[in-house]
Amino acid sequence: MNNKVIAILAVMSTLSACSNVQQKLQPKKSFLVENSQSKQTDVAGVITPEKESSSVRDAEVKLIKPFAFKQEKREVEVGIIHQFSDSKMVKIAADELPLNEFLHYVMGEVLGVSYILGEGVKDNTAALTLNLQESVSHRKLYSLIDELLAEREYVIRFNDGIYYIHQAGKQTGKGDIVFGYGNRPDDVPLTSEVVWQMAPFDYGFNGTLQLTLSQLANVKVYPDSRQNMLLLQGKRGEIIKALEFMRLVDKPKLGQRQIAMYKTVFVDSQTLIDKLSLLLTQEGISVGLDKTTNSALSIVSLPNMGAITFFANKSEILDRALFWVKSIDQPEEGNSVQYFIYPPRFSRAADLGVSLEALLGAKTGSQSKTSLEKQNQQVKKNVSATGISSSNIGLVVDERANTLIFQTTGEEYRKLLPLIRRLDIMPKQVMLEVVIAEVQLIDSFKNGVEFNLTNNGAELTGGFNLSSGATGLSYALTGTRGKFEVDLFEKNTNIEVLSRPSLVVRDGVTAAIVIGDDIPTVGEIVSDPVNGNRSSVVYRKTGVELEVTPTINAQGVVIMEIAQKISNQAESDSTVAGSPIIFERSINTEVVAESGQTIVLGGLISKDTSITDTRVPVFSDLPFLGKLFDGKDDSVTKKELVVLVTPKVLESNDEWIFIKNQLAQGLEYITLDF
Repeated sequence: MNNKVIAILAVMSTLSACSNVQQKLQPKKSFLVENSQSKQTDVAGVITPEKESSSVRDAEVKLIKPFAFKQEKREVEVGIIHQFSDSKMVKIAADELPLNEFLHYVMGEVLGVSYILGEGVKDNTAALTLNLQESVSHRKLYSLIDELLAEREYVIRFNDGIYYIHQAGKQTGKGDIVFGYGNRPDDVPLTSEVVWQMAPFDYGFNGTLQLTLSQLANVKVYPDSRQNMLLLQGKRGEIIKALEFMRLVDKPKLGQRQIAMYKTVFVDSQTLIDKLSLLLTQEGISVGLDKTTNSALSIVSLPNMGAITFFANKSEILDRALFWVKSIDQPEEGNSVQYFIYPPRFSRAADLGVSLEALLGAKTGSQSKTSLEKQNQQVKKNVSATGISSSNIGLVVDERANTLIFQTTGEEYRKLLPLIRRLDIMPKQVMLEVVIAEVQLIDSFKNGVEFNLTNNGAELTGGFNLSSGATGLSYALTGTRGKFEVDLFEKNTNIEVLSRPSLVVRDGVTAAIVIGDDIPTVGEIVSDPVNGNRSSVVYRKTGVELEVTPTINAQGVVIMEIAQKISNQAESDSTVAGSPIIFERSINTEVVAESGQTIVLGGLISKDTSITDTRVPVFSDLPFLGKLFDGKDDSVTKKELVVLVTPKVLESNDEWIFIKNQLAQGLEYITLDF
């Protein structure tokens, strides 16, 4: 049996939060502070309506990577011969030894393997002579033994580490039939018996291989088109030889074709295909449509996408087709009005419509003009069209289909198209981490957080002073430089974090977080002389309410509109009609911060005064001496509400990975599987 190493041609590349702290507070610094350098964006650029840039025009063409095949070299074990070493050498000589004794000597003493001799073998005393003058490997020795036994109609079968030697045909019952499934050499069972291998096709049934495989390898081939496979019968080595050739030819017939997709702009896809076919035919290039595959260039129309797909045998043919396509897909000359549909790639059609409305200087005849905030609250299921018209351009926004419909001349649409594409960009997102804390104004904080921060080296970037020398008013601070405030909070125990939410919001959209309870209050009282007074119940929302609307400019700076409100039921016996007293503190401001910079908002100071009267009964009522048995304790508690906001502009998926890792590290009992 010859030892062959077969190389495989295979491998296909595919087509392409609320937290209440009762005791010591140790909040971690914002994970948005790290790795958050502001990225400067070059916004210089002129949009020329008369001529489109090549980058904008090339956006209509998308090249698609075709099937590619590369040769993969791998060694394949043929038969059980590779169970033996190719490096261990041995020299052997046997002269007229009985067959059974020869097998005991070679299999047991020389090769050192476990074996069983069948009924027809262990009693065979026929003389056998083997004289090797030079040393051979264990693998070569086994190959010689296998050939000698095959001449005497004996076979070797390997199973579970044991070699079975018996007469051929004596162990061919149904229980000894070996089956395999797969089209790779490793899928063939490791046995010396006859194998029935079910080999499926990867890229379509090819029944014509039956005759070819029968001539290349000593196998019987039974095609099964219903199961998309071939049934091969033969020895393992021959089966592997057949599988190698089968995998060599089993690939897409047109797998090496060049593929590209073109989205039409001014001309519909069918008109474009008709004109292109005429031009290429005159140049001697055969063109096929849809199901045709035997042409130099095949064209498939995708009307629902407004695109056509090319399949070319060579890249030169594809380049020529794209040249003619760009020449044909041009606006009509003259003043004839046409309809053009623009499907946004990244933005919402309603957002683009709002931007174009001011540019066109149009009157809006809209059924429903939807702002960004309203669009963020609900998704409309019906067709809501916003109509814009000017002297020469009409525009309708179809929110259901997320498209812009223009009614204008081809020349006007061509001038407007570069601007639309510049506006149709992927919106940025902002990761916001907010810390809402309540600080007791004692010890180092007795003069307020503002006094403490400014006297510890923080930089005052904005503030309000309604009177000279006033402190504790609303202000905004940026620390040194971004994490100073949180580090300050970590070292103080007079702080209670009311909430620490983190959320992601799109640029220009309001994000809101509401955490709290609904407290029933008396709404109105109706006096009825017959049925008596009736009162209605109105539920008042209390707790933490936060609204943030970020806007990112071209330099990566975030402008935030912040509305923060903290409310709770006050502890007081003074009520109106049984309704509780609601204590509320709120901040409404607009601040500017760079990506990763922390903004501190504070100055909302509350003051609670309590008077405790402690007296001894009877004795405290005595004249003159009663003061000795009566004591009053006046206590004043001052608290300040502080809000820390850290924005982080997300511009790529790599920044998402960093934030996810930081968030996962901060979770103690939850494991995030990203």
